[in-house]
Amino acid sequence: MNRPMPSPPPPFHLLRTHHSPISSVHFNPSNTLLYSGDQDGYISVLDLKVRRVVAYWKAHEGGILGLEEWQGGLISHGRDNIIHFYESLKRPYISSGIGNTPKKGLEVIKSLPTNTLNFCRFSLLPLLPMQDENGREEMNGQGKGKGKEQEALIAVPSLLDSELVDIYHLPSMRRIHASINYIPKTTSLTKDSVIPEQTRSGLIMSIHLRQIPSTSQISLAIGYEDGRVELYLSSLKSIDSVYDARMSSSPENNPWKMFWRGKGHNEAVMGMDVDRYSRYGWSVSADHRLVRYDFGRVIQDKVATDDQSIMKDHGTKSIGNSSVAVNPSGKVVAVGGWDGKIRLFSAETFKPLGTLSSHRETVHTLCFPNPSDQSSQNGRELEDQSTIDIEDDSDSGGDEDENDSVSARERWLVSGGKDTRVALWGLMNFEKGLEG
Repeated sequence: MNRPMPSPPPPFHLLRTHHSPISSVHFNPSNTLLYSGDQDGYISVLDLKVRRVVAYWKAHEGGILGLEEWQGGLISHGRDNIIHFYESLKRPYISSGIGNTPKKGLEVIKSLPTNTLNFCRFSLLPLLPMQDENGREEMNGQGKGKGKEQEALIAVPSLLDSELVDIYHLPSMRRIHASINYIPKTTSLTKDSVIPEQTRSGLIMSIHLRQIPSTSQISLAIGYEDGRVELYLSSLKSIDSVYDARMSSSPENNPWKMFWRGKGHNEAVMGMDVDRYSRYGWSVSADHRLVRYDFGRVIQDKVATDDQSIMKDHGTKSIGNSSVAVNPSGKVVAVGGWDGKIRLFSAETFKPLGTLSSHRETVHTLCFPNPSDQSSQNGRELEDQSTIDIEDDSDSGGDEDENDSVSARERWLVSGGKDTRVALWGLMNFEKGLEG
């Protein structure tokens, strides 16, 4: 007989620095810093070793859409139509104590104009070097002649059309692929012909770039306003050339090919995530459905672009969900609801694993920590460059508890809510129970 699940514990830490609803949270690569952003444009940096806010400032005139770290520096995306790239966090930084009083923030070193009409955040893909037939590293096209400079791709909604996606190269800030999901107008020759709609599926709500392991392929999953999801594939070698789908007279030259599309919701995709290997995607909406997309089968088996068996849905028994996140192992999925609750599910079977309750209102954003093997991908070390030195403070509470070990940190979950709070949760080890 199955024993009942133990009652979930409360959050082991609550961050009350912000004064408006939380809109984005993100762990740095080593899970030692937590970035949080709110709907008034403020960002806080929490040192997780001492659980003290070390920076808090107004970064954007509009709300924060997304936060991420690359090469040791923060990237922030605001509703003021701009993405900021900040200096690397290497210098000693004086703790701001409670952190509820804004202070001078990090220095912006460059910025990228964007379109934020649709509330869609950027997607960042740090690039790993390709390997030739002898297993030797090859630099990606944009990095030729620049030694081993780290590169990345960043996907954003198009400046010209909120239904389309543009791809930029970093650190050059050069737009390499424009309007990649654009479908040109066609002429119907028979009454049964299908004419692609130029208006497509409405505004873009969510975009996710991934590099498929042990290949030179990259994937892009897009969630739309009408509840549709699409999956595109391209090659890393395509970043050698510039392409604009709206200006091209040869759509077949588009380096991005749509491999699948389907509609899992009747309303807008409110939250979406894709596991780090691009095996599965997940989406939630105003309905009660948690939808899983078998992207791995699309990529490997080359199924029909409209094969609806790629989708599988599960009723969460709660109408209205706003956020979803999958843990690094791809085995646990967290869903944030309008009712302030976070529901945990088995990624394979949809079996409920527990419900976390602390937020009084909608859970806007969720994030799992990074895996310990992130520093070594495809045999190459990726250095964690972000380091903040905190001035010694006698009441900083540096004693390590059971939630602070490396293995325990990988079971953390962070949530941000409309109630302005950021909650840190220590989850039990579900992996053993889900094996087999």
